[in-house]
Amino acid sequence: MQKAHKDGERFFHQGNYHDSIECYNKALLLCLSLPSDTKFDGRRFEASCQAGLSASLGRLGKHIEGFAAANKALFFFDECGQMYPADTGRWLMAKVNQGTALAALGCLSDAIAAFQRAKEIFINKGLNIAENKAWIEMVDGNIAAITAHLARKER
Repeated sequence: MQKAHKDGERFFHQGNYHDSIECYNKALLLCLSLPSDTKFDGRRFEASCQAGLSASLGRLGKHIEGFAAANKALFFFDECGQMYPADTGRWLMAKVNQGTALAALGCLSDAIAAFQRAKEIFINKGLNIAENKAWIEMVDGNIAAITAHLARKER
């Protein structure tokens, strides 16, 4: 199960999104097959897999599926994320993927809100701004692009 998750991450970073999705789905199935008395935080593991899935699905243009996966991850992180500060990066990834999916689906004001929330997390969680400069620039770039698009539509 852990190997499938790690393989999903590895394939994602290699740009092999199809195999990444396959591995994350395999990890989820294996997690669901664990006996109920197993000492394992399955919900946390599932949220991590869903965050990864949201990224891979988004890269393949499967925005509805990516949005659904991001929301599944965010449901856990919104409820329990403060107990797992090490997972903040996963939470941010899911939030950015949610914003990206919303933008692709034409829900532009909701996309801006998702991106702004991601930026707030960078600032409020005391994350290393210099280390995460590329993420913040990407979020700011998305907000600016959507805002400019909305301004053009209003004219």
